[in-house]
Amino acid sequence: MNTTASNWELMPRALLHRLNGRFGRGYDSASPEVKPTILLVAKLEQQAREMKKGEKV
Repeated sequence: MNTTASNWELMPRALLHRLNGRFGRGYDSASPEVKPTILLVAKLEQQAREMKKGEKV
C-alpha cells in the first residue's frame, strides 16, 4: 500500500457514502484491479447528482 502524500486525493464526504455507505460499492473490500473503476463510477454518480441539484435551483 502506497500512502505517500503524492497519492492522496481530496474528495467530498458525499463521495465516501457512494463508495462504502449503505448503498455503496464495497470499495474497501474490492480487489485492487476493480478499485479504480469503482472510484470512477462513484465520482460520475456524484457529479451527476450535483448537476441535477443545480438544475432545480
